[in-house]
Amino acid sequence: MNSNTVMILGGDGYLGWTLGLAMANRTDRHVVLVDNLVKRRWEKEAGAKVLVPLKSPKARIAEYERIFGKRNLSFEKVELLDSKAVEKVIAKYRPAVVINAAQQPSAPFSMSSAKNAAATFSNNIVGHLNVIWAIAHISKATNYIKLGSGGCYMATDTDYVPLGKHDFTFEHHGKQHKVLQGLIPMQATDFYHQSKIADLLIDDLCSKMWDMKVITVQQATIFGATIPENHSKACGGLAARFNYDAVFGTVFNRFVCQMVIGHPLTVYGDGTQKTGLISLSDTAENFIKLANLDVEPGEHTIVHNYTHRLSIREIAQRLADIDPLAKIHYLDNPRREPTCKLDLQVELHEAVEVTQANKEARLQAEMANLLEFTHRYKDNIDPDIILPKIQWSAGETNATSPGFVRTL
Repeated sequence: MNSNTVMILGGDGYLGWTLGLAMANRTDRHVVLVDNLVKRRWEKEAGAKVLVPLKSPKARIAEYERIFGKRNLSFEKVELLDSKAVEKVIAKYRPAVVINAAQQPSAPFSMSSAKNAAATFSNNIVGHLNVIWAIAHISKATNYIKLGSGGCYMATDTDYVPLGKHDFTFEHHGKQHKVLQGLIPMQATDFYHQSKIADLLIDDLCSKMWDMKVITVQQATIFGATIPENHSKACGGLAARFNYDAVFGTVFNRFVCQMVIGHPLTVYGDGTQKTGLISLSDTAENFIKLANLDVEPGEHTIVHNYTHRLSIREIAQRLADIDPLAKIHYLDNPRREPTCKLDLQVELHEAVEVTQANKEARLQAEMANLLEFTHRYKDNIDPDIILPKIQWSAGETNATSPGFVRTL
């Protein structure tokens, strides 16, 4: 095993590239980015666009070397659905850490067609299986960090999500029953999150079966466009993929792009549905910490990576408070999202607790950074791709833009 090498799968992505850039610049590790570049094709097929045009991985790495004077970042084009190719790249580097962020990340994409639902399962589950199999049989000393999703608990009506396994009790036909050392039930509302549930269960199985060192990061919704390494105008060639469309754009980033072009902030449904949030900067910092976390063989560690928990309405209102001209439009919800009765709380792992300190002040600073950066590239924003066209209901896919409910 090469104790100084970290391999990041999905290294061309929003998180993967950002994490690779941060880790390479802030540590002395050799960071290997691995990707098959399929997300670029999916974006074209979906009509999606990015805020800042992306250079090729090779060009971005050359820019990194020019700006920071370091040569510890490299790229390998590998198809994770090709098990032999995965085995070959794992054997070549035998990395100390593998971070798997090579996911089809969009719930709307997964619900847009049978083809894209199958592509989501294939990419996320089969690709994951090939990676975890290769690590177990070639480089078992490697720490494997798998990007999961906090959305796995989206439809689970509970007041608390613990870390790891616990004992549970339930009542059935007037009798009390027990479940010993089980994971909290997970329920998805789309095929993307269903694939993430499968991934977590695969992690749990393989860590025990093969004595692997596995961390599943149940990731909250990420917002933000930059980290210190690529925020300045001089570092534009190091820009991360920033989607703002209705297919691949996350809600916070989409709202900001709407705001800077004077478009109403479009909330789906009544906006009471809540989501975990964490900035791109905090996410990168936390993953760097997790790359150094000691994990015992056979141990499956679950980490909830989030800082804030806000409703969609609250996110829109916080942004609208910044600009007195901003308006909020409520749209018929194209998704099937549950109305949970309980106020969900999430247990934090000690490795990421530092992101809770001064979180409100950091949220304000991150919003200011994001707005400034987005204003810089506002002429690149295409308003025609912002409104949703994909419906969760069968037979309504690719519908025209949903109707407005009301305006604030």
